[in-house]
Amino acid sequence: MIHTPRKVIRVPGDIIHIEEQEGPFLAILQRVMRMVPEKDRNDGNLQRLIAFRLRLDGEVATREHLLEKIREIIQCAYTGTLYDYLKDDLEEKECHPEKGDTRLPDPPDVA
Repeated sequence: MIHTPRKVIRVPGDIIHIEEQEGPFLAILQRVMRMVPEKDRNDGNLQRLIAFRLRLDGEVATREHLLEKIREIIQCAYTGTLYDYLKDDLEEKECHPEKGDTRLPDPPDVA
């Protein structure tokens, strides 16, 4: 198998700079960030990810998605950061059984 490097083309508008946002978008971002667990609120990567989702999907869809993911984290007792869970499909797959499997996952061990 031959591996070829991927060529990444960056357009200046691709990156959302949180520090440069103002007006209604910043107010919406701040409202959505209130949903985030306090330990993760200052995570710049998470803020950029949520800002990206807001631009792409809008406030209502972003809030629904975030609420669903926070519920999943609570149900599977995930201890990592919210950003890591949102960005990493492997973390999510470890937390959930296969789509056809309706059994609940085993509860985490109690120390």
